[in-house]
Amino acid sequence: MIWSFQDFEKTSSLTSSAPLARLTDWLKGSDLFEQAWKIVFGAWTIFLSTQGYRYGVKHMWAYMLLGQVVAISVASNLFYLALSRSSTPSASKRTNALYAPPALWLSVLLSMVTIGVVPMTDDRTFLPNLLIMHALLVAPLFASAPASGASRPAFSIRIRALYSLVTLAALLLRLRTIATALAVIPSDMQSMRNVAIIAWRVLHSHPAQSSIGWDVIWTTISFFAWNAIGHTDAGEASDPILGFKAFSLFTETVVASAGVSAPDYWRKQEGHADLKED
Repeated sequence: MIWSFQDFEKTSSLTSSAPLARLTDWLKGSDLFEQAWKIVFGAWTIFLSTQGYRYGVKHMWAYMLLGQVVAISVASNLFYLALSRSSTPSASKRTNALYAPPALWLSVLLSMVTIGVVPMTDDRTFLPNLLIMHALLVAPLFASAPASGASRPAFSIRIRALYSLVTLAALLLRLRTIATALAVIPSDMQSMRNVAIIAWRVLHSHPAQSSIGWDVIWTTISFFAWNAIGHTDAGEASDPILGFKAFSLFTETVVASAGVSAPDYWRKQEGHADLKED
């Protein structure tokens, strides 16, 4: 990160001597932050909140903070470990549809807005947008937990519906990213092979880019591993994802990224509980 900052300043036109202004210019111009947070906004907060509630995991906010400070892959694997070491959820927690309180769904949706407007920020608005995003990702994990049935608070929405909104928003952001990338690649080089080669070169073109890129890759691998061991999901004990189901999830992840496939997969898992309640 230090190397990234120093290298960026060599080509930066900013002349301010204020450290905060220089740091803001680096974060805004390097794209590191947007690439990193697209993997944790929305879906990860919902997953921490719902599964932490079902399995009785305490201090869910600590896993989100760890992901911000260390690496998303480290935080996600520690949370998966906490789930695997926790007691099996009670029948009611496993079979009842969960509802997101306003503190959760409002924070999640607003955090996605902050991600979407990143390319439109300037030197004055970038840092406030960044701080708001950090707060929105952690705040709902301190608030009330998801509820079910008659105990749900007013203005709450089903977790499955919230996952659906996150999936749609993530897909739109992904399409924008793909369109932006293709716009800078010459038309005669837009074959699958050339795009893969360019992606690999970009992954290793910068130390900070490699760090974040590989963190996303390991987070994706961990997501597959967790869903392949036959854990207990929202409804009942699930079988390992094999055959067409695994191929479908893999294809969706490769094409659309884990930022889209993860909330879509968890949405389907929540659907089991919704059907039981209906």
